[in-house]
Amino acid sequence: MPGCEYFIANTFAHLLGGLFITGISSENSVIDDIQHKPITHLATIVIVLVLLFATMNASVGPIKYGLFGILCIVIGQTLAAAAQRLKQKGALSNTLLTVAGIFSAMTVIGLIDNQNMLSLGIYLSAGLIALLISMVGVALFATDKEDQHTMTTWLSRAVVFLFTLYIGFDIQTLKANAAACDDTPDYVNESISLYLDIINIFSGVSALED
Repeated sequence: MPGCEYFIANTFAHLLGGLFITGISSENSVIDDIQHKPITHLATIVIVLVLLFATMNASVGPIKYGLFGILCIVIGQTLAAAAQRLKQKGALSNTLLTVAGIFSAMTVIGLIDNQNMLSLGIYLSAGLIALLISMVGVALFATDKEDQHTMTTWLSRAVVFLFTLYIGFDIQTLKANAAACDDTPDYVNESISLYLDIINIFSGVSALED
């Protein structure tokens, strides 16, 4: 019989575990004094990418789970400043509820829709590339603070919109993978896409609060 029992439920359990670790890490920042330095920011991006690559290519087992845990801790550190700002403004709860609402709504749509969102894959990829190029352009060439703030606001809106669609796409990919699952599912890899969707939506929503 095709598929693995509780495949989607186990994937969601791994997703919640990763988010829990990230949340704990963001509450206990160890790089607060240096994270605004450009070299630290660049180093953090490199570390996240290396950990992401290593995690997704590791075999299922303790090493893979350890790498996933470290990845969640590092990402939590990168979100610590944003979480602290939101907490000071009294907006953290509303931001978390907004992200949870977006995720819940798109999860329901992804589950009940007849896999139509899978056709958006190429467009979502193109949108992501365009978004990354735009972010680099703003970082390098936007010198006026007011213009930079305006462009950053629009980019944050684009991030929220794009990764909202990505949730529906990734849920339907998860459904397809569940149907084709063998007896050795990789729940870490299955959960990473949704995990990154949520992290990016949180980052976008928190930026709009500034």
